[in-house]
Amino acid sequence: MNTFKYSFKAAGIAAVTTLAMSTSAQALTLDTTFLQANSVFALSQDALDAMSAASTSMSALGNATAAASTKSSTGDLLPAFNLPVTKVDVSLGLPPFSPLVSPNSGDASGSALAITRGSKSVVLANFVIDYSKDLVLADITSNGVTTKNTSLYSFTATDLKIGLNGLTLNMHQQLSNLMFTDSALASFTSGLNLSKALATPLKTLDFGTITIDINGALRSPINATPYTAAVPEAPPAAMLGLGLCGIALVARRKMKA
Repeated sequence: MNTFKYSFKAAGIAAVTTLAMSTSAQALTLDTTFLQANSVFALSQDALDAMSAASTSMSALGNATAAASTKSSTGDLLPAFNLPVTKVDVSLGLPPFSPLVSPNSGDASGSALAITRGSKSVVLANFVIDYSKDLVLADITSNGVTTKNTSLYSFTATDLKIGLNGLTLNMHQQLSNLMFTDSALASFTSGLNLSKALATPLKTLDFGTITIDINGALRSPINATPYTAAVPEAPPAAMLGLGLCGIALVARRKMKA
């Protein structure tokens, strides 16, 4: 009888363990367009210096806005931008087998930043933070071509505070050591026509931080429609040249006929 009781108890423990393990993989996707959910991308002093050396500026597009600048140790104002968080995906677990709540990804759909150098520009839009790969992704438009959901920065995640109150997510997180991926570096070098001397330092440059804050307070709903970068039109002189080439080609064919 005791053997049966102990076997039954062991089976019960195994069943609870299996349930806990299966529960740890449950995902929950939250729409945060109507909640106070924001991320702030703040440039580092090194990034500001690199942009100044390349005569490059950064501006907000879509639902992104300029945030309050901070003053560096050298007295420079470091630009920062609000990128509203529009969606969050988290995993729900059962301690002690897994954390009660852990982030999987976060979207800032509709946010965009334009990096401009003279007549050249690169547009970053529709940011996604992928915690499984420690990458910031974005749609990158360079030389009039958009590459969607491509890797932009690698990062180090620190200072995570996260919890659920019902279905209300409370979260604070900072991403630091924002470093260009190889593909992003290639897009910037080509799109901004950077020389080797200007592009080389970008390989090891820490671009700054992204600070995420989410709570249950309401806000006016954010437009989460993905931002689409405008494709630059050919200048009038180029259009005229193409038109003349077309006319010449048609006339040549008629003469042959």
